[in-house]
Amino acid sequence: MPALPDPRTFGSAVPPLLDLTGFGPADNEDRAAVAAVAAEPGAVALWRSWRLSPASAPERVYVVETRGAPPAFEAEVYAPGEALPASTRAARNAGALLWTAHPVRPIRVARVFDSGGGFAAGHPRLGAGERERVAGYLEAGAAVLGTEGRLPDVVEPGRGEVVPMSYRTDGQWLWTESVGYYLRAYGLAPEPDLLAHVLAAGERPVVDAAGEHRALAVLFGSHALVAQ
Repeated sequence: MPALPDPRTFGSAVPPLLDLTGFGPADNEDRAAVAAVAAEPGAVALWRSWRLSPASAPERVYVVETRGAPPAFEAEVYAPGEALPASTRAARNAGALLWTAHPVRPIRVARVFDSGGGFAAGHPRLGAGERERVAGYLEAGAAVLGTEGRLPDVVEPGRGEVVPMSYRTDGQWLWTESVGYYLRAYGLAPEPDLLAHVLAAGERPVVDAAGEHRALAVLFGSHALVAQ
């Protein structure tokens, strides 16, 4: 788990994962771990988790992703792209991200509609070439929260519940596949800031484990799951 139950923070309702990269480590041990990892060439990211057992005290577990040497302190270490043991993956995925080598910026959540669950009459539309470029970028985002559920098509309700709802990210933005659906089906452009971001990015997104973790932390810490 990413944190121990504490009435001063989450009480007993500890979230499934945390992103602490914008807040700083919680205690001296975490601060020392961050300083040590950040000083190592090739370090990519650092997580801290807690393993709980009825028979023993909570165990602090560090997980380090690095292209270089392992840290001097005890940690579970892996290289980018390496297959993780189940226990290491569980500790990372249900942990608190303490540090990442990438610049930390707030992740933005893209809206689907203009207002009121629909599109304005003058909503911008993209031509075929730009539509393909932007849709390809959106579809290449890392899938961070999947669902088989579908929503009704608000443009052509007769199509029924065909609009996908899963979330994707490029590490800077989060969007539902609904955005790409309406773009492909009707040419309806994503919200202006997301569109500008995609057009400026050019390359298809490559998202590492820390980027996916940060995106999931935004989802579990916001109302994005229900706000369309």
